[in-house]
Amino acid sequence: MRWKISPHFHVRFGPHPKFSPRDHDPRTIDMLAIIALLALVLGSGWYLATSLATPPSTTAFIVPSQSVHW
Repeated sequence: MRWKISPHFHVRFGPHPKFSPRDHDPRTIDMLAIIALLALVLGSGWYLATSLATPPSTTAFIVPSQSVHW
């Protein structure tokens, strides 16, 4: 099981930490992916909210008294 809670936390501190694919906890990569996706969603939502908040220019509207011929 990928999300099985283990009693050991596999982090090595010292002068020569080992970085091996078998030493990392897969939950750490999952959590980093979730945080990255959440940041992407929040950032894009903030960008859309601020870019669409500007009022449209008045030249984009058709005055009702004008007649449009197609």
